[in-house]
Amino acid sequence: MWDLNRAERKALGTALVLIGVSLIFRTALAPDPGEVDGIETIDPARDLQGVEGDVLSALMREQRAQTPLAEGERIEVNRASADELRRLPGVGPSLARAIVEERDREPFHEAADLERVAGVGEVTAGRLAPWLQFDPAIPRPGLVAPSGRSDSRPPALPAADRLVRPAGPGCPPGGKRIDVNRAGRKELESLPGIGSVIAGRIIEDRTANGPFPNPEALRRVRGIGERSLDRLADRLCVGTP
Repeated sequence: MWDLNRAERKALGTALVLIGVSLIFRTALAPDPGEVDGIETIDPARDLQGVEGDVLSALMREQRAQTPLAEGERIEVNRASADELRRLPGVGPSLARAIVEERDREPFHEAADLERVAGVGEVTAGRLAPWLQFDPAIPRPGLVAPSGRSDSRPPALPAADRLVRPAGPGCPPGGKRIDVNRAGRKELESLPGIGSVIAGRIIEDRTANGPFPNPEALRRVRGIGERSLDRLADRLCVGTP
């Protein structure tokens, strides 16, 4: 007898009930074989051929999905199946499918990218980060090498974002803090927890909505929450652009 846990027994029982109901309906609704040419008598043994294999396959997938990750094990989030993604802590079937759907639209390059998925916020992305792996060979959108092949190198920054500009009025002298209203992408990426994606969002937000009036206003940038601001408190200042 198979050594099944509670979830596997429940899945097997459900599958067998559905199979039984299906056979009952087929038997009850089937016309008399003598009335229709070519109709043979239903043979349950024949009709059940292959069903056991399908049930076992489903049970094996479910068992794999419920297997916790081993210490040091990581999942390549851009290649794993939905069942494999369910091994991540706190990721159920619906969220696993949402991750697959979002990565099909655009691959993930860092844990912060998972915040594009409905139901994943800064806290969830941070919790999953130690278990995730990202293939550096997967190119970022819009990057094409001169030969026409995809290039995974970061895009060239505009001149304004490559320069290290002095902090504006309102920031303390000495250059120990980064002025979020004047900093280029490279400067913003040097902040703890701010990768290329969030640095780009900061620049896009201040371009579209104007300068940040205070550090707390950074919360309007997707991916930055209260914990991020606490971590950055002694590294930021808000100057006049």
